[in-house]
Parts: sequence; C-alpha cells; structure tokens
Amino acid sequence: MLFLSCWINLSAQVPVHGYEVGSLRFSGNATLGNDQLLNAMMTRETPWGIWKWIYNRFDKEILGGQKPEYFDPVIFSADYQKLKRIYQDNGFIHSSIDTNITIQHENKSVLIDIHINEGRRSLIDTVIYRGIDNVAPNVIDDINSNKLVESGKPYVKNQIEDESRRIVNSFANNGYVNVKRVSVEAYHYASTDNFTIVFNFNPGRRYVFGNISIEQDTASSHRINPDVIRRHLDFKEGEIYAEYKKLESERNINRLGVFEAAKIENAITDTSAENTSVPIRVFVRTRAFQELTPEIGINDENDAFNVLFGIGYSHRNFLGGARNFSTRLRLNLQSIEFKSLFDGNALQDSSLVSKIELTTKLIQPYFINNKTSFSAAFSAMLDKQTTYYNPSLSSRFGTQSQTGSHTMFFVDWNLQLSHPKKVATQEDTIIQALGFIKQFNSFVTLTLQRDKRNDIFYPSKGIFQSISIEEGGSFPRAFGGMLGLDLPYSQYVKTTLNGQWYFDPGEKQDLIWAVRAQAGGAFIYGNPPLKDIPLTQRFYSGGSGSVRGWRARSLGAMADSLRNLGGNAMLEGTIEARWNLLKNAGTFWFIDLEKISLVFFYDFGNLWTEPKKIRLNEIAMAFGLGFRYNTIAGPIRIDFGMKLYDPDAVLSRRWVTQKGFFPETVKNGILQLGIGHTF
Repeated sequence: MLFLSCWINLSAQVPVHGYEVGSLRFSGNATLGNDQLLNAMMTRETPWGIWKWIYNRFDKEILGGQKPEYFDPVIFSADYQKLKRIYQDNGFIHSSIDTNITIQHENKSVLIDIHINEGRRSLIDTVIYRGIDNVAPNVIDDINSNKLVESGKPYVKNQIEDESRRIVNSFANNGYVNVKRVSVEAYHYASTDNFTIVFNFNPGRRYVFGNISIEQDTASSHRINPDVIRRHLDFKEGEIYAEYKKLESERNINRLGVFEAAKIENAITDTSAENTSVPIRVFVRTRAFQELTPEIGINDENDAFNVLFGIGYSHRNFLGGARNFSTRLRLNLQSIEFKSLFDGNALQDSSLVSKIELTTKLIQPYFINNKTSFSAAFSAMLDKQTTYYNPSLSSRFGTQSQTGSHTMFFVDWNLQLSHPKKVATQEDTIIQALGFIKQFNSFVTLTLQRDKRNDIFYPSKGIFQSISIEEGGSFPRAFGGMLGLDLPYSQYVKTTLNGQWYFDPGEKQDLIWAVRAQAGGAFIYGNPPLKDIPLTQRFYSGGSGSVRGWRARSLGAMADSLRNLGGNAMLEGTIEARWNLLKNAGTFWFIDLEKISLVFFYDFGNLWTEPKKIRLNEIAMAFGLGFRYNTIAGPIRIDFGMKLYDPDAVLSRRWVTQKGFFPETVKNGILQLGIGHTF
C-alpha cells in the first residue's frame, strides 16, 4: 500500500493506469453537500462488482449494469480545479482543499479523501441597478419586489445570473422587447471581504402589440372562425407587449383540442425608429372535426382489470365556436364469462362484474373567459358488482378554470337518479339501511389541483397535489318535491386529499422514485331519509391502483360481505422504485427493449366505515414486483402483489415473516393488470 498526500504530477510518480476508484469521500463540507460537489466532478467511485459484471457481460449499461470507473490523474486535476471554482462561486473566497490519495496495489484501486476547509463566507454588501431610471414605474416595482439577490445574503454566482435573467424577463414582459444586458459586475473588497453587485441594462424603446393576423394552414380543409382564436388570446392590439402573454395564449389555443398545431410569432416588418408596435402572426392547423372511434382494449377502472368494448363519436367544432360534442357507448367486463353476460339471469350472477354506460357530453370552451370552460354530460349506466347492481341516470354540469400556470379549479354538479338492488332477491326492501332503494341524489364537488410534473404519462420529477370537497343532498332536499322526485336522498360532506411526488436522484431516468399518499373521509349531516352515502360516491380499497396485495374492492376493516359496498373513510399510500433496466438496450426481434421497465412497490392502506374508526394496526401492507411496457398512451402494467401485513389474519400470523414465504405468501399473491402507471 502506498500513501500520497499530493495529487500534482501523480502519474509521474506512481503508475496508476487501470486502477479503479475504490472510494471517494468528502469531509469538512458543511455548506455544500456531497451530491453538489460530485455533480461538478468527472471522477466517480467504481460500482459494485455485480454491476460491473453485468456491464462487462453485455457491454451496455442495462439491467443496472455500470461501467468501471478508473482513476485518471489528469481528470482528477481538473476536478480539483472545479471544486475550487465551485467554492469561489459560492462566496468561499478563502477556502482550501486538501486531497489524500491512497493507492492499493494488491487490488489495483485508489482511495480518495478530499478535505475542505470552507473558511468565512463572503456576503453581498450592495446591489446596484443601472439603466432603469427612465423605465415605466411598474417595471421598477416588479424589479424591486421580487429580488433574488439582496444585501446581507451570501454571494452565489448562479443566483446573480438568475437575477440577471429575471430582470431581462421583467423588461420583456412589460414592452421592452429589445432590452440588452450591458454588464453584470461583482466587485470584491478586501477591506470588508464582501461584494458589491452592479447590474447594467439598456432597456431600449417600449413596444405594444401591433396588428394581429390569423393564418390557417391550407393543407387542412377545415376552418375555424378567426374570432374563436382571437378571444382565446390574452392580448389585444395596442396593449403593452408581454412575452408571457404570447406563451399563455398558445396554451389557451392548444387546450381547445381542435388544432394539431398552434404557433404565435412576432412578424416585425417595419424597423424604423418611429415604429413601436410588434405585429403578431397566429398560425394554426386544424384537426379533422368529426371522428368515429371503435374501442377494444383493457383498462383498470375501479382498480381492477377490465376488458373494454366501445364505440364513440366526436365533433370538435359542433355548431361552431370550437365546441366539442361526443357520445360514447362502453362495456367493461371484469369477469370474462360471455355465457353469463347474455344469460337472462345475468344480473343475478354473483360472479359477473361489468358495467355498461352510454354518455353524451358537450364542452363549451369559452365560458366567462378564455381560461374557463363549461361542460354538460348526460349518461345512462348499469353497474353490476358481485353483490348488487345499480341502474342509474345522471346529468353532470361542470366548469374547469386555469387559475395559474400549474393550478386548475373544478366545479362539478351531478344529479343522479338510481335504483341499486341486491343481487340475491332484487327486492328493494332488502337491506334498505345500506342504500338499496330508489333514490335521487345531488353531488356538488369543488376541486383544487396543482400539477408540476414534468410529464403526464411518465413523470420523473415534480409534484401533483389536489384537494376535493363534495357535498350531497342539498338540491333534492330543497327542490325534490317541487320536481315530482320526492325520493329518498343522502346528505353528506366528503373530503379527499391526494399528493404525489417524483424523484430522479441520478438525473439519468434510470431509477425513478414515486411516492403517493391519499386520504378521504365522509360524514352524514342533518337528518336525511337515507343514512348512508350513495354507493357511487363511497371509497373502495384493494386492486391494481390501490393496495395490490388484495383484489379490487376486497379490502376493508369491516365484514367481508360489506367491503364490496365501500366505506366512508380511506387512507392509502404507495412507494414505487421504477427501474428502467434495459435503457440503451436497443431492440430484440420486434420488441423495443428500452420500453421495458420493472417496478418494486410497497403499498399500505385500508377502508373504514367512518373516520373515527381508523386504527393504525388495521392498516394493511403489500409489496411486490411489477412489469411495464411503455406505449404512447402510457405503460401496460402487470403487477404481482403479496401481503406484507394482513390485519384480517390472527395476531400471530399477520406479518409475512410469520408465514411460509413460498407456500403461503407467494402462492396467495395477486396478479394485477392495467394501463398507465398506478399514479
């Protein structure tokens, strides 16, 4: 073993060609984390032996395989300079870095220890903005109210660059189209050991939006009234020019769903000194207005595997105005027994689980403003479960509003006439206390949703959060008798919370962590004729999108016979490790191997009859392995879930460690299928 305390000219002192980096450790870095420092370096620790063996076997980074990392003195010398620079750029002007390198000849490896003495961190004494004295007051207010660089804060070079870009954007979004950053200077004073930052800009002239021209692609035979496009623009001719209004207007137009492409561009033709307007060109290409769509496939509705048959018709410009009209007939089958389906007693067959639904929907894209749409839908449905079937008619009215860049607000009102019946006798008098009686219900739902995921189908970063509050019963209580629908109804309040988080620690899309937590509770209030929440509005647990160690609607802290009827309190969560094990693997025959991935998951949760009955020792847990094959509509999903903790079992046999793994846990595992990620 040989110990060296200096990295300079290492290659001249000791030959290290072919030596792997056995370890790379930092110490003394109290402010900057290990990950931040490693991201600045090219030198890396060599992976474990199994990962190197896989890489050498396939000569590719697949199945988790990683190439060996060898020590290179030249590269490490450059890394040393990068570390010094990153500390300088974060205000540690007097920092020092020492390296200890141990060479192990017996196993041809190099052990690297990097010790950092950060020293005092320099602060920002003064921030000066030049060139903004004669600009509009609102621009000055915007610059002063959202500062990223302020006196008294540590000097960070990247923050100064971000502040410079923020100021440029502020100018560009307030009419100063040709703003220029003249200079950004950071002056370090030895007397105070701090910095003065000087931003110098040349805003130029202030512009307004000029003439707006609408151009539709001649390759498409369909045309949209230009006024429809104009009213979805967030700007008008003569308004102060703002870049963000162009981008938001593009989003408004694309959200209509009637265009294949929409692009808004500046079309400056007059560059004279007197001209202060920017002409705008809006280019669109329409899609086919009418479409007939047959459907044969699978889905995971109600957290179960379904075979789907359907036919749909849509008109994207119904009666003009980019209104969307659609009608669809769908049949979902969970148990595929066609003989039972067409049998005259199909509704009495407890093994048949299916749903048939006819829905007609109209969407008005401009409602109050161009950020809000209105929809009306009417449907007839027959939902057949193992213990009951429920024919129903419903009408649904709703608005959807874009309240922020990543925030949506929904208001839905659903009127429903239903007649759930017990499979056993078809008699309304059976178990009326559980809601098996003809009823008239009203549901008003308010939902606030924030979506900052980087992709809808395959998110690797970001968050999704939503809160939903639903009230039932107020409408039939007030107007049911007047409308001649003096039927029993339920009166309740229901709240649902949902949070999703996505992480990609390696920034390589190799291993993505996804976490979900959701909870819900419902309460009966007043003294309604029906003392239970309608079957369609209850919570259910178990299945492919829930706790995967249990079948759909089979989990609950209640009698087995009642679980299929749902509950009024739910608590669930999931942790998934999504492993793209065949990344860069190419194709095999006709299969794109890069689209294959594995998922390791841990689920927990349960269902209760009411929130006050929630007990932590009744929370079920499951774990398992999943297979994914990515498609344009999301991954095809196959999961095998096993019970980790079963609250239904006797106390001495609840945990997986208290049972035989293969003869019990694996044998009793559940195969779940679906489309799309679980969340």
